[in-house]
Amino acid sequence: MDAEKAVKLALESGADEVSVKIVERDDLQLRFSNNGFDISNRWRSETMSVLVAVRGSTTGIDITDPSKMEEKIRKGVEFARKLPKNPDFLGFYDKKTSPGKLDFEPLCLDDLSELGRNAIDSALKHGVKRVSGELYFARHSVTVATNHNLLSEERSHLIATVRAFNEEGNPGQASTHIADSSDMERFGPAFVGDKAGVLADSNKGLKEVVEGRFTVLFDPLCFGSVMTEVGNALSAFSVDSGTSFFGGKMDEEVASEIITVYDDPHLPGANMGSFDDEGAPAESKTVIEKGVLMSYLHTHSTAKKHGVGSTGNAKNSRGPLTSLPMGTLIPAPWQISVKPGKRDMESILADIKEGIYMANTWYTRYQNKRSGDFSTIPRDGIFYIKDGEITEAWGGIRISENMLHLLKNIKELSSERIPADWWGETKNTFVPYALAENVRITKAR
Repeated sequence: MDAEKAVKLALESGADEVSVKIVERDDLQLRFSNNGFDISNRWRSETMSVLVAVRGSTTGIDITDPSKMEEKIRKGVEFARKLPKNPDFLGFYDKKTSPGKLDFEPLCLDDLSELGRNAIDSALKHGVKRVSGELYFARHSVTVATNHNLLSEERSHLIATVRAFNEEGNPGQASTHIADSSDMERFGPAFVGDKAGVLADSNKGLKEVVEGRFTVLFDPLCFGSVMTEVGNALSAFSVDSGTSFFGGKMDEEVASEIITVYDDPHLPGANMGSFDDEGAPAESKTVIEKGVLMSYLHTHSTAKKHGVGSTGNAKNSRGPLTSLPMGTLIPAPWQISVKPGKRDMESILADIKEGIYMANTWYTRYQNKRSGDFSTIPRDGIFYIKDGEITEAWGGIRISENMLHLLKNIKELSSERIPADWWGETKNTFVPYALAENVRITKAR
């Protein structure tokens, strides 16, 4: 498909502005369970998404058949003429973009079976009974064309997820995302399998939870879930719609002073990129600095509303294969990254008199998004800590907290920072282990 031709066709049909995104996809998947491979898949496709604006009205078009491109675009422009103005649309990014080249050594993978075996064997060496999981390798050629820019680049990444089960059927899980080949040994499938095996091997003889307020040491996969919620709440759309706990808090203290957060699309990970869906440059930006809220995430339109410049976050939060309209109107984070601390996790653990270690969580839900009241259910390894040592495994826990209260009570971050990603709960984060005090723990009734 031809992005320039699509832009020209839309303008000739009467569009005032147009943004076109083409994704050429070549993806590999390997799924495994019961210590063996289940299925291997490969997908190749090319999709085009077009957003046209006519006198302030907007509509989106998805195109998979090149022979129907002209017909669909002309019909889309005609349809946009009949729509009311979109009050949230104030134009596309209108400057010439010259993004820097992504600095990473791409993974070259055409067969995931050896990596899958490494993941399984690394977990089994810890004496677990069953290992399951998935490896997903994505290669995408991404092109964005607008009235002002024509941009293209190659993006690729590997997501590795392993869940191991001990003889009691209790699990341990780990999941990472990498894009640079140098990270394969540090954070690839063998690392993930090893970590899942360690957690499962320790997750035995579950004790009933004791309710109360505890010191909690969050694993990066679990803390990554918290920071994923932070990233979503930083979207200017969430702020404007009244669904963000950061609303009205610009330049205020929203977290512990040890917390500095970046949205960094240039780190080699599963959601890296150098330009967004409307052609704006995607740069690393500080959103929280030493606990103080510094910036929301913006598209060109939301930035104009707030009287600031675009932060290059016009991107669909559901990934590169989804259509443009949501991405250009609803800013989303690229890759949330937290500045690490000075001590390693083992040193932090050794100083905990009484607390809980949490490996993972899921089903994070809000009672009130605007205030940040939420609950979430930890899983895949919950361990009671006494005098610097893990002494027993717990089950049936729920965290019932307020997001701002939790962020302000983070007392230390580890020197290790691990890329984490899992099933929509933790999206493309780079975060350390985090120690928080006064965390409310209840039973998962």
